[in-house]
Amino acid sequence: MRRVIFTVLAVVLAIVISLRVEREPAAVSALAPVHWDAERYNVMAEPYGVGDLQTAGSGARAEIESYYLGRVPTLKNGCTGLLAGQNVVLILAADWQSDGSSPILDRLSAEGARFTDVYAPDWYQGPEGREFALLTGMTPVTVQERTALAWTGGQGICLPFALGESLGRAGYDTWAFPARAGYEAAYSALGFGHVMALGADLSDRLNDLGAGPWLAYQVLPGDGEGAVTSLMTALASRGLGRNTAVCVLTGSAEPLRGHMFLWGEGLSGLTVDMPCSELDIAPTLLNLLGVEMDSRFFSGRDLFAPAGEESEYPVSLYGSAFSDWVTEKGRYEAVHDLFVPAARVNMSQTERERYVSRMRSEVYGRYVYAGRVLQTDHFRAARG
Repeated sequence: MRRVIFTVLAVVLAIVISLRVEREPAAVSALAPVHWDAERYNVMAEPYGVGDLQTAGSGARAEIESYYLGRVPTLKNGCTGLLAGQNVVLILAADWQSDGSSPILDRLSAEGARFTDVYAPDWYQGPEGREFALLTGMTPVTVQERTALAWTGGQGICLPFALGESLGRAGYDTWAFPARAGYEAAYSALGFGHVMALGADLSDRLNDLGAGPWLAYQVLPGDGEGAVTSLMTALASRGLGRNTAVCVLTGSAEPLRGHMFLWGEGLSGLTVDMPCSELDIAPTLLNLLGVEMDSRFFSGRDLFAPAGEESEYPVSLYGSAFSDWVTEKGRYEAVHDLFVPAARVNMSQTERERYVSRMRSEVYGRYVYAGRVLQTDHFRAARG
């Protein structure tokens, strides 16, 4: 019911404030060039074939490039390259309505990094939305009434910053173990060189993955506790525990909440208290692996990078350009245009208005430009 009400009210809100919002994209797309030392930031000299702000020219393609190249990148940090050369297991168990505690999850949390404020946004696309966000770090938008994952597979959309694509360029072998039929083309488009048959179990196929490094992505239907336990046992029995990182995302009994676990050599004791979601997994893993990336193209952020005033990323809670969002400083309800600061956060009215305006523009821009990239297959020309 909340989803229906929110959708209707969001449409009404879009109409009522259309004149005000139409001015925001101009501010978003006209961001001033950001100057940085490429050795300190997760950026690429020639990111995915696009030019720079001085050579982008004009037109729709230039507007997309200017938007991304004008965004603030994340800093390299003490966790950059911490997992370099390791294999990666990525598991989505969205239907596991966990409270975050079970023998295997307790072990992952105790021996790995801890994430204390995890959200599972309602992208209005079912589990496909979470998959797309997880594998690309990009806001999943609906294109011609198709989910982002279905559209990407059907059109063969090129997203060179996606996790599979990025690791493939770095020499990783990439494997997908789907839970539902019909997504082979989507996984292939997102950089997975091996898409296994429906029902194939990662725990039983570890020997097929080769010497590594490799990325193995598995979607688990239902309660994933048994599958994750079997996987950890299989990794240990094959001597892969010390050179394999494991990332697990589950659902939660709480609406719009989830749980995230990241286990691997050197991660014990790390804690992330900021709000986060599946959008943050791709940039976080790529930074940990020390793989070349450009952080400006992700809707999420490297969770271990220091967050400055200019690089704060709101966590969208719905699949809308006018979504509710949450940050370390508070929570915003779009329908009521209401921002509630977090405890111990003091803002003047002027500071609050500026902050809300900046975060709303960030949410709006991520949604709008994700749609334009998917609609136009923006990066296809660059690859060709």
